[in-house]
Amino acid sequence: MLDLLHSKTETGRAEIRARTLPLSRTARNLLLVLDASKTAGEWLRLVTGATEADLVTLRQHGLIAPQNAAGQALAPQPAPPAPAPTASAPAASAPVAPPPAPAAPAAATPIGQAIAGGSPLLDRAALYTYLSGEATKLLGPFKGYAFALEVERADSLATLQGLALQLVERVQKAKGEAAAAAVRDALGLR
Repeated sequence: MLDLLHSKTETGRAEIRARTLPLSRTARNLLLVLDASKTAGEWLRLVTGATEADLVTLRQHGLIAPQNAAGQALAPQPAPPAPAPTASAPAASAPVAPPPAPAAPAAATPIGQAIAGGSPLLDRAALYTYLSGEATKLLGPFKGYAFALEVERADSLATLQGLALQLVERVQKAKGEAAAAAVRDALGLR
């Protein structure tokens, strides 16, 4: 589990806003910063006081989910085989759960397209993943963390699209036009 990449689920993002679950301070800090840019073990080393138990708590509440390197949810771990039915419990009476639906791709639209008017044409999950993962790399640890918190508070695709445009402006101020052009390309704003 420590060598897997994890990212926040919709439930996790809602918990950040609502703070309804009784999470420890370290578990909540881990939830705030965790994304698929580092393995779970690396995040545990970076968040002071965080333990594997905090990670397990977040997974049990459905606040984070394992991801592959492309940022797509991994298939759920197979459940242990059910015991064979006995003569006193016929197989027909056992409830059967429907198979899980296949995971949707992270980006339903190509990154290279844009809405007229300059808004990135990415689905909410892809835009969220890019903005939260790249903010600290592009803006530095402090400004990037503040921007990532803004991304966490975003409650709609339109808000995330506005933040994407703000990111381009902030990168242009901090690193110049070449870096801003690279961000525009990644967001499909050309």
